[in-house]
Amino acid sequence: MPSAARQRAATKADTRSATLPTKLAAKPAAKPAAKPASTSPAAVSGAVGDPVGAPTPRRRVTVGDSGKDRLGRTDWIDAGAAILRESGITGVKLAALTARLGVSIGSFYHHFTSFEQYLGDLADHYSVERVRFELDIASAGKLGPVARIRRLGTVSLQRDTFRLDQAMRVWATMDARAEINLRRAEALVLVFLEQAFRDLGFGAKDAALRARILLSVNIAALGADGDKPHGDYFKAALRLLATRPG
Repeated sequence: MPSAARQRAATKADTRSATLPTKLAAKPAAKPAAKPASTSPAAVSGAVGDPVGAPTPRRRVTVGDSGKDRLGRTDWIDAGAAILRESGITGVKLAALTARLGVSIGSFYHHFTSFEQYLGDLADHYSVERVRFELDIASAGKLGPVARIRRLGTVSLQRDTFRLDQAMRVWATMDARAEINLRRAEALVLVFLEQAFRDLGFGAKDAALRARILLSVNIAALGADGDKPHGDYFKAALRLLATRPG
């Protein structure tokens, strides 16, 4: 009996040993942990750009590309103003604009129906947007009249408006749109200057004359050569014109 019992126990143990691998094989194998998407060059390239360490090329925007919405009208106008300032009106071309912004023409025609419309908007921007913006800055706060004029000169220097003004004056000799907007801008500046001189105690006629002289000095200094900075001409003229006789 003991021998038979031992035999039955051994048989039972052998049965468990034989069936164990079968049970383990039937159990679903655990799935390997997925690698983070960021560690896969293909995933990185498809999700956020080029693989880590590779230079990211400038993306060109084409017709029908949703990226065209990333550039607004102001971006195109600012680019045109920069080219106008640097190269004059002859340098403002569609090819120069797209090259400067790193896009194709699809984005341009998303905001403008034609290049002629764009040039008109560029001219409007000078007087309607840019000059008024600078005048608003100069008029802010409770500065005295001379301080307001000086602030206008400072803002104009910081925004390089003097070179843009020079380019606008050349453009105005060949395009009525530029001439109209240049005169509109001059009128806005003259109103600002006249009020400053009236606040200094000058009568209406004297204030208007001084405003025109100061503006003329500013324009003439644009073409002046030599080592004397433009701002020095403006400051010297302002000191002279702001001084009351006697």
